[in-house]
Amino acid sequence: MILIRLLWLFLLLLFLNGCHLERALKPITPSQILSGERSRLGIAAMERGDLAEAEKRLEEAVKLNKKDIAHRRHYADALWQRGKYEDALEQLNEAIKRGGTDDPSLHISLAEKHLLLNRPSTAYQHANAAIRLAPQEYKGWALRGKAGWFLAVGQQSDDSAENVQQRMVQARNDYYRALSFSPNNRDLLPELAAVQMLCHQPERALATWQNLQDIFPKDTEPADLLRGKAEALIALQRFDEAIRCLHTARQREPERPEIEQRIREVIAMTQKNNLF
Repeated sequence: MILIRLLWLFLLLLFLNGCHLERALKPITPSQILSGERSRLGIAAMERGDLAEAEKRLEEAVKLNKKDIAHRRHYADALWQRGKYEDALEQLNEAIKRGGTDDPSLHISLAEKHLLLNRPSTAYQHANAAIRLAPQEYKGWALRGKAGWFLAVGQQSDDSAENVQQRMVQARNDYYRALSFSPNNRDLLPELAAVQMLCHQPERALATWQNLQDIFPKDTEPADLLRGKAEALIALQRFDEAIRCLHTARQREPERPEIEQRIREVIAMTQKNNLF
């Protein structure tokens, strides 16, 4: 009896392996070969800046091989760069439907694009899907944090202060998670500091700005970093330090009059504070 069961198991394994082998050895069709050629031409055109040619060739690639997700992704990139935003989103959504359901990079791309189009709710959904598929990838967490941040800011006039604050705290925590996978990320740290300020945590925002400043060689910090740090210092009523930061920022970018204006405002705060 045991031998019969083993025999059946052996035959089943042979059958399954044969199915896999058949799929692996399935011949490539002429249309697949041609679509690959069109895709390569389109990518090359995109790299040299000929977006019209890139769109044309990549559209041909997609029509020749509708199931190839990579072709659609490149086609979407060309459409996006051409300013055809809705068409680009349509191609990425179609890529998900045609086999890309478990591809987190498609959801990442959609989340990024919906944020650029000021659609934080849809961006949040795609970022959430990316997190579900790739929880160790920092981009999904960062995009969900940004989408949650934008949603909270957009709902300030329509929702209760408590709900807005809860969403902001969730956004902050998403940024923490993103940075746990990508420490010292120069793009994420300023965004985290901004969210921390909105969570009424200027001391944490100051620490975040300082962490970012420590990444740069001495005396090379960008003006925007120094301005952000100054705002955290102002919230903590450390006006003299804030003025020094703003003076350094003005030296970095003397052509920005708003920095000089902010210095005057902080000096006025200092004088007002000294009256009490």
